Amino acid sequence: MNLRPEVLKRALLTSVVALGLVSTSSAFADYRFVFISHMGPNDSNSKWFAKSLAAFEEKFPDVKTEYLAPVKYTNEEFIELIEQVTASKPDGIAVSIIDAPAIEGALRKAIDQGIPVMAFNTGDPRPVGQRIPYLAYVGTDPYLDGKRAAEHALAAAKAGTVPMPIKVLCVNPDRLHAGLTARCRGMADGMGAELVQTDTLVTDLDPERAATILRDYLQEYQDINYFYAVTGDSGPVVWKVAQELGLRPDVDLEGATIIGVDAGPISLSGVAKGHLLSTMSQGFWLQGWEPAAWLYWKHQFGYEPGGDIYTGPVIIDKSTVAQWEGFVRSIYGDEDYDGQMSW
Repeated sequence: MNLRPEVLKRALLTSVVALGLVSTSSAFADYRFVFISHMGPNDSNSKWFAKSLAAFEEKFPDVKTEYLAPVKYTNEEFIELIEQVTASKPDGIAVSIIDAPAIEGALRKAIDQGIPVMAFNTGDPRPVGQRIPYLAYVGTDPYLDGKRAAEHALAAAKAGTVPMPIKVLCVNPDRLHAGLTARCRGMADGMGAELVQTDTLVTDLDPERAATILRDYLQEYQDINYFYAVTGDSGPVVWKVAQELGLRPDVDLEGATIIGVDAGPISLSGVAKGHLLSTMSQGFWLQGWEPAAWLYWKHQFGYEPGGDIYTGPVIIDKSTVAQWEGFVRSIYGDEDYDGQMSW
């Protein structure tokens, strides 16, 4: 690859050493597909892609895959990474699109050079014809993540297992992430069907700063009894602040109720311990395999996907969490799984 040494070093530290993703395919592979993601070594969800892409290479030994992510996401560094991957002339790119308008120019340059591009995990939310012209998006529908979580919570409240929502706060630690914004919108629409107000609070990716922002907010607005934590890592932050303020945030008929996201150790253990009413799976494993498969079929047979491919959401609650814990432990391993439970 023609990456500048310092950028390549950062990328490799993230994608190879930290994620354990070492290509098993031959140096003489026919195709090289590069995944460019915002999920670096500090994001436990990146484990799924290491497993998925290794399995894909085993099935298709004529493909080499690479997974690159900045240690800390910024639009500027992400654009630079896209541009330098493009200059290395891969046979395909799969990219998570956190801020579509910001990275559109860089991706259009790749597409104009004839490099097929798939979006994964987070797509361009604009309609087809207005969005970045990638082949297709593979991932969850983040709007439905929020809407179905709201519908599940309302059903649980009507069944008498948790209080009825009075006012919901969607806690978003990343204002630039279009998918997280869409989750908040879905929650608001789902709760709005029962005339329950949902507000959004933008906090911070740093847990301590996020806790301070949330704590200050709740001291002023005290009528909130439901929280929607739109990243896996933010679930424990919300729970700890709510616990500290005496909001009794565990899942029962008293106090506040918290809804989480993602099928990682943090959120699954939160459901199992009764700290989260629900979480969800967005099919991370498929988000690695499917883009690679479509890039492969594009080259081999001229196939193109007929539309976006949704891999979630699947709601996980107390009734299904044990099954999910067993499955996810097989991906992470016991030591890594137990080490991430931060409640």
